Formats: sequence, structure tokens, C-alpha cells
Amino acid sequence: MNNLKSILSQVNETLHSLPDWNNLSDFVSEFHHIWLKLGNFVQQQLVQARIDQIEAQYQSPRTKRKKTYYTPLGEMVVKRRAYVTPDGLMVKVDRELGLPKDKWLPMVLELACALGISSEFPNSHRLFQKWTSNELTEKTLANQVEHTGNILQIQEFNSPSKSEVITKLESNSSIKENPDLLYVVVEVVMTPLNQKQGYKEAKVGVIFWSKDHQKLKGQRGKIRRREYVATLKSRHEFRNRVSQLYNQVAEHKVAQTVIIGDGAHWTSGDGTRTISWFNRNSRFFSSF
Repeated sequence: MNNLKSILSQVNETLHSLPDWNNLSDFVSEFHHIWLKLGNFVQQQLVQARIDQIEAQYQSPRTKRKKTYYTPLGEMVVKRRAYVTPDGLMVKVDRELGLPKDKWLPMVLELACALGISSEFPNSHRLFQKWTSNELTEKTLANQVEHTGNILQIQEFNSPSKSEVITKLESNSSIKENPDLLYVVVEVVMTPLNQKQGYKEAKVGVIFWSKDHQKLKGQRGKIRRREYVATLKSRHEFRNRVSQLYNQVAEHKVAQTVIIGDGAHWTSGDGTRTISWFNRNSRFFSSF
């Protein structure tokens, strides 16, 4: 009851503190910021109240432990208690209420990855903080997007429903591959700059023919001939360089092109098939 009164009081105070306005765009922007802050307060109060309600059933509590989550309304911090069990100290409410170990809740992680593959990380970082009020560094955001991409890539290669292209690369060496299949692999990596200048996107690409892929033992393979391109410049510049290298490698041959990357719009092209770890695995975010 006290918790509800606190929430209603905060809502009432917020509504009465709204500023006068003469420009709709400015008002909506300010209201959005205020409402995010209020919403985060309300959700934190409700979640903490539920935790306290569940823990009231337990006996012999020990230390309190804080847990932080990134939510669509901002960073939420809750407190839970550890209890003595035959297996040692355990935070029972985590299992009871399904509190995940990872601080990145699925909705927020999906937004971060969508921004990370559709725009350069400095801009993605700015928009992510603006839309969710989660305060984190550009490097933290980049690392999380890349980590998620790596997980999706592993799942893709280990999945029984592999794409026809990947299956060809990993099939028995006795099966003849299409010699006119040309692969373009693109990757963006956050690279630290000197003298504490922050980070910048390093764009890397590699192009090779399927006939140059040699099957080794197990899941291993070797590419005998390949061409690389890399730059710290804009994505437009990187795409131009990849295009130039592609034309050099293709040598005017009619080739079926496969782009392997994160599915960002700037990596696609006409007459290509794109293997996108993020876009083809949106179900991943519901598995947390």
C-alpha cells in the first residue's frame, strides 16, 4: 500500500511539474525524457515490491545483493537477499521470478543490435542513450553488439538448418562446389585510437571464390587464395573499395555473389544473397 502511494505521489508531482510550452516538438521531446524517468521509477518500485513479497516467505536471510538491468526505460537497480542452502549461498528470488544473470534485457539488446548494424557506432551510441536513458560507454555498446553477433554466428554454423551456401562450405570434400560462387565477407570492429581519442570503426572485407575453400578435419577449413580490404574511413568509402576489389577478383565473370555479414543495409547489393546473423536470428532475443 505504501508502495502504491509512493508511485501515485510521484506521478502526481511529475504531472504538476510539466513546463508550459509553445512548440509541440520541444514539448514532446521534454515529455519523453520526463516520462522515461518516471516510468523507470515506477517499474523499479513495482519490481522491488514483488521481490520483497517473495522473499518474505524465506527464512535466515544473509547479505543483500544489488543487480542492475538495462531496460527500455533506463537503468534499473534492484536488491535481493542471499540465503544459506546445502549448496552454499543462493539468491532464491532470482529463480523464483526469473531474474536473468545478464543485465541486458532482450528488448534493449535487440534495439542496441539494430542500431549497431544500421549506423556507425558513435551515432548508434547517441541514439541508444537518447531513446532509453541507459548511460553506458560507446565501447560497451560496441562490445555487446559484437558479442551478440558472435553468438548468432556460432548458432548459425551449428544449426541443423544451415543455409545452402554454408552447407556447401562445410560439406564433404568429395562433393563438387560451385566454382562460380564468390564470397564477400564484411566486418566492422571498434578500434581504440591513440592518446585517448576514443574508438573508431575499422571496416574489414575479404573476397574469395568457393573453389579456393579447402576442407580440413572436422569443422575447419582453409582459404587458399583471398583478397583483403580495410579502412578507418566512412562506410561509403569502404563500400567503394569493396566494389573495386570485387571487380578485380571477378574479372568480368558471371558470378553468384554471397555477402556474409551482420545484415546492415549498406552491405547488401544487387543480385546477391546475404547471410545476416542478426536479421536471420531475431528469435535469439526471445531465448533469454
